Amino acid sequence: MLQIPVAYNGITSCVVTLREMEKKFFDILRIVQKNPVFGKTLMCGGMLDEKRMEILYEILYAIDRGELTDTRNDIFQYGSLIGKKDLLARQIFLCLLILLDE
Repeated sequence: MLQIPVAYNGITSCVVTLREMEKKFFDILRIVQKNPVFGKTLMCGGMLDEKRMEILYEILYAIDRGELTDTRNDIFQYGSLIGKKDLLARQIFLCLLILLDE
């Protein structure tokens, strides 16, 4: 099992397996799908970039359908929208790149 370092809150660092991270992606996706107010609240608070989240949604939806090969450009577009201090988005991008290599 491939393992990658993941930063939590920009301070603590630990190691999580790629499958655990993938599960977290899908959990987040399900939460936002079930409660759109949650996603909008995060975006209004400046915690999420709406365009980037739309792209991430499309990527995760394609992965869920098993269509990872068609997501390469979307993954790099997502990466190009990440700000300097957005550590979580960087970790998500790294995980997506690893998924491309599998």
